[in-house]
Amino acid sequence: MGGAGVLAVPNVHVRAVDEDVPRSVDLMYGSYTIRGDIWALQYKLIMSTTSLKTLTGCLILLLVACGPARKQSAQSSAGYTILFYNVENLFDTVDDPATQDDDFTPGGKLEWTGERLSKKIGRIGEVMTRSDVSFPVLAGLCEVENAHVLDMLISSEALRPAAYGVLHRDSPDERGIDVALLYRRDAFVPEQQEWLRVELPQPADPYTRDILYVSGLLGGERIHVFVNHWPSRSGGQQESEPNRIHAAHVLAGRIAAIRNQDAGARIICMGDFNDHPSDTSVRKVLGAGAASEDFLFNMMADDEQRGEGSHWYKGEWGPLDQFIVSRPLLDARRGLRTTPEGARTMQDSFLLFTDSKGQVRPSRTYAGEKYVDGYSDHLPIVLQLSR
Repeated sequence: MGGAGVLAVPNVHVRAVDEDVPRSVDLMYGSYTIRGDIWALQYKLIMSTTSLKTLTGCLILLLVACGPARKQSAQSSAGYTILFYNVENLFDTVDDPATQDDDFTPGGKLEWTGERLSKKIGRIGEVMTRSDVSFPVLAGLCEVENAHVLDMLISSEALRPAAYGVLHRDSPDERGIDVALLYRRDAFVPEQQEWLRVELPQPADPYTRDILYVSGLLGGERIHVFVNHWPSRSGGQQESEPNRIHAAHVLAGRIAAIRNQDAGARIICMGDFNDHPSDTSVRKVLGAGAASEDFLFNMMADDEQRGEGSHWYKGEWGPLDQFIVSRPLLDARRGLRTTPEGARTMQDSFLLFTDSKGQVRPSRTYAGEKYVDGYSDHLPIVLQLSR
């Protein structure tokens, strides 16, 4: 339903109660009326007679009729969903002479065409509209080239109903890939944003992605959000580790400044950290762990212990993509809060494929230079907030 009116099916009518936004509908079936609050997904039943079989049929019809509108809700009585996704090289098809994006052009090595870009946009939209995610209120993304591809994404058929806003800036990364934050305008109000420059301790190659910091109101409550894509492990984990340690110092410094102003700050760090929860950059420098005394709680620490995660490399899964939250989000009794089990990796079958050796891994867009029309070499991660 896109507005007020009546949707007719045999002997059934659905009417919007709110004439401006279809938040609630009445479904009439004979002598039965079922009022459904689409956004809260709660149903109040007003019945003049009793028949479980007919009632069940009405509920099914209500769910079918209201499905599209329900997907557009930014919140429910249960809270909010936040997503992070390394989308694996979301490039446009135009060569930018200032960056190393030549491969992602129609004439480049990867033969990146408009058709392939459109399919990629559709894949991301499919992830963000899954029934258990359903237009996340915030979506942190990394490996996006520029504002143009982000505009394509939020204007796509799948995501257009959510009317996302975008926070993005081109970073000095030599490949031209950036981080960004999509936000639901009907639930989140950004009030402050900063781009934290990470200058690597390598004079020959000092550039990487900025860290995005956003402070704003989610459902009227202040939260602090950081979107990260730390330097890669190219050249080896140990050889490249100083770069990620440097990024960790930048993030830790900004968090310390927030905490000095507000000891109870609700902070959410999300990103592809290119290190595991137990690695020095995350555990020691940033200070994120799973102990009760840790101010920053790593929601993916247990995944590492179980050999699970969002990224597959040489036959092993690892949680390179992580949600890290401040202790006040775990200790809160009311308002925005989460639990130690409140984050997960999306492992839907459509995001995975089984190779010739029987190993299950992410269904990526490219396997080397071969286009395989998948989603990403990373799986999305999801955080659930209650209120």
